[in-house]
Amino acid sequence: MPQIVYLPREELYPRYGYAQPSRQIVYVREDLPSSVKKFVTFHELYHLEDKAGWWFWREIRANVAGALKHPIGFMACVLISLAPYRLKYYWQRIVGKAS
Repeated sequence: MPQIVYLPREELYPRYGYAQPSRQIVYVREDLPSSVKKFVTFHELYHLEDKAGWWFWREIRANVAGALKHPIGFMACVLISLAPYRLKYYWQRIVGKAS
């Protein structure tokens, strides 16, 4: 059974969550709004079982699965993700993975 660990913002920043499939643990920021926390938790749990190889495809799949289960949380997550620090984080992930 997967373990869910809620952590302070400082321990995961700039991430909202993180999955460790090899250990069956997901970490989620405890400071997120409730609807976003539910979406992020489902998103990270999805990562524990996803076998897709390409990281970008894994993110799309986890987002779609989470959006279907928690649509309000997904939409709220999209809105709060427009913060400059999050956009910078996404850019760094894309550029770093592409090189």
